[in-house]
Amino acid sequence: MSSERTKTAIIVGIVALVAVLLLGGITFLLLKVRAHRVQAGVLARLKADNPVEYYVLHTPAAQSEDDLKNEMVGTWQLIGAKSGRTGQFVHLQSPGSYHKTFTLTNWAIVTCDSNSNVLYTAGGHYTIHGDNYTESIEAATGIMTRYLGAHPGFRIRVDGDNFYQMGAGKNPSIEEMWQRVE
Repeated sequence: MSSERTKTAIIVGIVALVAVLLLGGITFLLLKVRAHRVQAGVLARLKADNPVEYYVLHTPAAQSEDDLKNEMVGTWQLIGAKSGRTGQFVHLQSPGSYHKTFTLTNWAIVTCDSNSNVLYTAGGHYTIHGDNYTESIEAATGIMTRYLGAHPGFRIRVDGDNFYQMGAGKNPSIEEMWQRVE
């Protein structure tokens, strides 16, 4: 009689264990799907609100260093940047005042006012290691002269006709989105 009760207790215990494991697995799966959906929504909002942060921090580097250099060659115009005043990403209303040009080894930037008068320029060579980009500021005019000899570092991405540049470090002050000029 006690062996009958023991068998029944074991069967009930196994059924209860299977039920708990099954319900736990279903709950875990539902929570994982919900978390994935929430994360996808957060990333979609980030992509719209700050495409630089989205592309640089949340997409894998898709090009080798040589491919990245080849993708960068050409002239780009600034179409959005992180505001120094608000800290928010701002899409420029009338892009065209800031141009950056890359060759396979050098970079240069020219900034003009609304009358096409040059405000400042800077340039030099650059290096790339993975998605880490370092500029050497070897020539400059205007306000950029204070950076002569500097070697600012950035993380970068190129996605089609868009170039994303974010200052390296914990609190990057520079976040820029550039578009290729045809």
